[in-house]
Amino acid sequence: MIPWIQDVIDLTIPHTCASCRARITRQPAGLCVNCINKIEVLVNGCDHKLTQRLGKRKTQIARAFALMYFEQHGVTQHLIHKIKYHNGEHLARYWGRYLGSLLQSLGVYSDVKLSLLIPVPMHKRRERRRGYNAPLHITYGIQEVVGDKALVCNSVLTRVKHSKSQTTADFNQRYQRLTGSFCACPLPAKPDIIIIVDDVMTSTSTIGHCAEALRTVFSNDIHAVALAFTA
Repeated sequence: MIPWIQDVIDLTIPHTCASCRARITRQPAGLCVNCINKIEVLVNGCDHKLTQRLGKRKTQIARAFALMYFEQHGVTQHLIHKIKYHNGEHLARYWGRYLGSLLQSLGVYSDVKLSLLIPVPMHKRRERRRGYNAPLHITYGIQEVVGDKALVCNSVLTRVKHSKSQTTADFNQRYQRLTGSFCACPLPAKPDIIIIVDDVMTSTSTIGHCAEALRTVFSNDIHAVALAFTA
């Protein structure tokens, strides 16, 4: 976009921080500087609690990563809700680029020639209601950083069963509700690894069921990444 046109847009349609609602100008992160500084970042992009949750079931995930902790009523919750429910495609891509940089810095791509980036799919009914799938746009952000080593595949994994919101369910309830929810199609290429991409990892039940479906068509390492993780 021509710079002066963007300046006019910023003047006529002011931007606000997704968390504190303070006015901000052309901030691609969607947050003011003060709120960005409040985000609790995961050390080295991982957490022992995340590893423990993945180990509760045979999720078959080799490694899992996230950028930040999801804090109820905090900055991260406001950011994720903006991304998920309020036309946050550009924010998803912006923070997805951070995920791509994290994966590179942790050496995930050191011996990888090709990876398939597979967003956690939404049921068609829910996607029609929201208008877009946030994990898909996070995936595009990762690809922008990783480049030719990453191939976005939005058609490999499909959600075949619609389930109600999982926010109030415990681990076992989430896991049981999602049984049979995902189906995997043949891969369009032969990758070294698959990376499942989500916006938030909570009980890891969704990631686990996605991995189980993908195991029917892929036998190498499967990783999981998300913007946030609920501690």
